[in-house]
Amino acid sequence: MKKSIKLIFYFILPLNSLFGQNNHNIGLQEKKVSISEIKNIKGFFGHRININKEYIKNFPIDTYIDFIVNRQHTKWDWTKAEQHGKWIESASMTALQSGDKEINLKLQQVLKRIIGSQEENGYIGATAKSFRTEKRPVRGMDAYELYFVFHAFLTVYEESGNKEALHAAEKLADYYLKYFGPGKLEFWPSKLKYPENKFKHISTLSDFAGHGVHYSWEGTLLCDPVARLYEITGKKKYLDWSLWVVNNIDKWSGWNAFSRLDSVASKDIGIDKLQPYVHSHTFQMNFMGFLRLYRITGDKSFLKKVMGAWDDISERQMYITGGVSVAEHYEHDYVKPITGNIIETCATMSWMQLTQMLLELTKDIKYADAIERLMINHVFAAQDCETGVCRYHTAPNGDKPSGDHGFFHGPDCCTASGHRIISLLPSFFYAENKNCFFINQYIPAKYENENFSFHITGNYPETENIEIIISDDIKKRKKLLLRIPGWCKKPKALLNGKNIKEVNTGEYLKINRKWKKGDKITLYFPMEEKWIKRKYHSIYTTYNLPNGEIMYREEPTNRIPYAFIKGPIVYCVDMVWNKHIGNDILDLEKDFCIDLNYQPKRINKPYNKMLGPVFQTNGYYKGNKVNIILTPFTNSSQWFRPGEKKPNKNDVAFSYGIWLYEKDK
Repeated sequence: MKKSIKLIFYFILPLNSLFGQNNHNIGLQEKKVSISEIKNIKGFFGHRININKEYIKNFPIDTYIDFIVNRQHTKWDWTKAEQHGKWIESASMTALQSGDKEINLKLQQVLKRIIGSQEENGYIGATAKSFRTEKRPVRGMDAYELYFVFHAFLTVYEESGNKEALHAAEKLADYYLKYFGPGKLEFWPSKLKYPENKFKHISTLSDFAGHGVHYSWEGTLLCDPVARLYEITGKKKYLDWSLWVVNNIDKWSGWNAFSRLDSVASKDIGIDKLQPYVHSHTFQMNFMGFLRLYRITGDKSFLKKVMGAWDDISERQMYITGGVSVAEHYEHDYVKPITGNIIETCATMSWMQLTQMLLELTKDIKYADAIERLMINHVFAAQDCETGVCRYHTAPNGDKPSGDHGFFHGPDCCTASGHRIISLLPSFFYAENKNCFFINQYIPAKYENENFSFHITGNYPETENIEIIISDDIKKRKKLLLRIPGWCKKPKALLNGKNIKEVNTGEYLKINRKWKKGDKITLYFPMEEKWIKRKYHSIYTTYNLPNGEIMYREEPTNRIPYAFIKGPIVYCVDMVWNKHIGNDILDLEKDFCIDLNYQPKRINKPYNKMLGPVFQTNGYYKGNKVNIILTPFTNSSQWFRPGEKKPNKNDVAFSYGIWLYEKDK
C-alpha cells in the first residue's frame, strides 16, 4: 500500500513549487512550469519524444546499476559510470511528463539500489574503495560522472519531494567538502602547480580534474550542482565551496581562463583563446554554475561573463542547425567544418540547458529562438528514428548508419546525453511569473493547470499557422506572452478572429485579459524559402594535440556551398529519399551540384512519420540532370528506406548533406 501511495504522489503533485530555490538575490524573469502539466505532445516531435520514452524504458539500466553498486572501477574510462545519473534524471522527467507508471516504478527501484549503495562517508560513484585513499579520494573522472548524479538526485527531490534523494546529494557533497577545499586537495589538471603551470600546455590525465587538456574545468564543473544544493537547502557551506572552486579556476588552469572571460565579453578575444583547448561541453556545464552563482549572489560579473561567451559562441561557432562544437571544442575564428566529428550530442545538451537558463534570467527572446533552431533541426537528427539511441556526432554533411560513428555505438556519454536532453525538452516550452504566462515553443500539446489551461494545434513548424485555444474560464486576468520569433519578418496574430496590432518580430506579444473557455489566438509565422550562401567557408585540414584531440587549420577557397531553408527549418539532400538518382553513396562535393536558378517546389511527403514540408528541385549528378528531393535535416536520422531491407548497422549506406555546391562552381 505504501508503494502505490508513493506512485500517486509522484504523478499528481506539482512539487517543484514546494521544494524550493528561494535562497537568491536575483529572481527569475521566467520560471519553468511543472513538466507534469504538459500533456499530449503530438506531431513529429511527440512521436520522437515517445520513441525516447521507449528507449529509456528498455535501456539496460540494471547492468550499470550493478557496475556502480559493485564499485570495483579503477580505470580512466567514464562511460559506464555516468549512465545511471543521466538515466535517473531522464526517467524522472519522462515519467512525470508522460505519466508512465512502468518507468516510474523502475525509477523507484533504481533509486533504492543506488542510494542504498551509498557509503557511510557519502561516496556513491563507481570507483573501487581499494583505489581511494585520504590523498586520492576520487578517480580522475569522478567529478564529471557525479555531476549528473547530483543533478539527478536534486531533480527527483524538486519534482517529487523524495527526501532520500536530497539527503544522498548532501552526503555526496559533504564527501567532496571533506577532501577538497581551502588547505585541502585542489583540482589541479597536472602535477604542475602555480606558478609553474602558468601558460603551460598540458596533455596528461588529472587525478581529480578529469582530462588534463581541459585545464581543470572538468573538476570545477561541480560548482553547478553544489550551488544548486545551496539553492535548495540554504546551507552556506555549499555556497562557500562553489565560490572557492570558481575563484581558483584562474590558478588551476594556469591560463587565467575565468578572469579572461571578461575579454571575451568585451569582444577582445574569442572563447577559444582562453587556453590551448576549450572543451565545449565542459565549459557549458561550468557556465551553468556561474549563472547559478549570479542568481544567488547578485554578482553581475558572473552573468556578464556567460552572456559574453554565449554571444561569441553563437556568432562564430554555432552551426546553421543551432548545434555547437568542432571535434568537441571551440575553434578559432569562424572555423566550422561541415563533415567529421562535428556537433557532439553532449554539447547539444549542455548548450540547450545553458541557453534556457539565460532565457529564464533575462527574458531575451534570442535564447528561445536558439532553442527552437536546435529542437527543430538537430536534436532529433541525432536520434535513431527506430530505436531512439543517439549519435555521438551529427555532422551537417555525412553518411549513415556508419556503425561506431552512427546510431549503433555506446552506450557512451552522448547516447546518455541524447535521451537526457529529449526528456528535458518539454520543460523548455512554457514559463510563468506571477500573473504572466510565457509560451516559448509552439509544439502541438496541452497545458493543464488548475488555474490556467490551453492546447496548441497547427502542426508547427510543418505549417505556418498556430492556434492556441483556452480550455477553461479563469477568474483573474492573466497576461499571456507569446514569442514572436526573430527570423519571421511579417508575423500576424488574431484574437477570436480579430487582428492584433503591433505584432513585432523578436519580441513577446502581450495579451492581458480574463480568459474564457474557447478563446482562440491564431498566429501566422510566414516562412521565407531561400538558398543561403555559407559564410566564412574554407578548406579544412586537421592536426592532433599530444593527447589525440583533433584541431583544425583552414585554407581559402572560392568554391562556396549553399543550403536551403524555410523559416527556421534547415534542409538537406538525403539519399534515403533520392533512390531515383541511382547511387546512394555520393560525393556531394565532387559529383553532385544544385541549380540555384530553379525555385524548389513543394511536394507530398514520401513518408508520413517524417517532418515536412518536402521540396523538389533540380540538380546534377556526374553531369546528368536529376530531380532532387529536399527534406528537413531532422529526418536524416532515418537510416533505412521504409519497406526495404535495412542496411547492416556498420555500413556506410546513405549520404546526406545540408551544404551543396552550385553547378559549374
